[in-house]
Amino acid sequence: MAGFGDLTYHVSDQFWVTGGLRFTSDSSTTDTLPGGYTSNYFANALGGVTGPLTVTPIPAAVSPEAQATKPSYKASVSYKPVNSLTSYATFSTGFRSPVVNAFAGQASVVNPHDIIIPPGASSDNLKNYEIGVKSNWLDNRLSANVAVYYIDWSNIQVQANRVSDSVQFATNIGGAHSKGVELELETVPLSGLTIGLNGSYDEAKVTSLTPEQAAISGAVLGARLSAPMLQGALNGDYTFNLASNVKADVIASLQHVGKFPNGFPNVAGEPGVPLAQYGYTDTFNTVNAQFRVAIDKNLKLALYCENVLDSAAVNYIHPEAFIASRYGRLQPRTTGVRLGYDF
Repeated sequence: MAGFGDLTYHVSDQFWVTGGLRFTSDSSTTDTLPGGYTSNYFANALGGVTGPLTVTPIPAAVSPEAQATKPSYKASVSYKPVNSLTSYATFSTGFRSPVVNAFAGQASVVNPHDIIIPPGASSDNLKNYEIGVKSNWLDNRLSANVAVYYIDWSNIQVQANRVSDSVQFATNIGGAHSKGVELELETVPLSGLTIGLNGSYDEAKVTSLTPEQAAISGAVLGARLSAPMLQGALNGDYTFNLASNVKADVIASLQHVGKFPNGFPNVAGEPGVPLAQYGYTDTFNTVNAQFRVAIDKNLKLALYCENVLDSAAVNYIHPEAFIASRYGRLQPRTTGVRLGYDF
């Protein structure tokens, strides 16, 4: 359940303040059905241990209830020195719902002194600090927006592995910082022609971590988070009349996305051991194009070509070894026709 609202007070035509509040109450449990079993088969096989296995039937269970009842809020001040320019500064917070573990309270059959599976992962917390400027120039033929931000992420929710038996569970670890800049430019140099450019630079990495958290999660201090450091796009749209009742658009875009890691660099549950499945996606550029026609505002026909350069860049790597196809690639060059009618 949630409720939210915001309020803006104009001190003057050039200066105003905004406050927002969201109050959320969230709870969940996980049910485990009876059946099946766990054993020390893998531990004995890998360790060369012979003899009977320890077989433990899985009983029915209901996990403890995970609850989060808390507010998130934002505060912002804006200043508009002239009609074409607005500056602002914003502070906002956020959090995610807690996560429950199906086998909460379960001890390790390999090492009973290892950690007991916790009830779950509590909510993580986000604090965002942002300042920016939005502007229009040359009779609205040029707009420019820029923002600089700093995000403090604490109590991060992760999937971890217990060291002794590699049982996976949700928990919380340390913290991370993300800082960067975002830029948007759009211009109308000629009637019917719009050119846009946007880009961002983001530096996101782990900044707080205990040795115990590193051991169960595979994270290390300074490890990059799974986000491109640099990305952006250049796009153009030219609109013209083919006939009195036919309007056409030629649209083209170029997108650039930098490489990023697929997770943490070490094996969760095996302290200091590099993860063999750890890797970086490719840095790639894609081009898309489209020719669109609208007839009498009702019938629309579009010819398109996506990934014109037919790039096969890797844009996703699954971090686990048992997935048969771990590497995701861009969709190959795709051409087609889209037809629509507004009734």
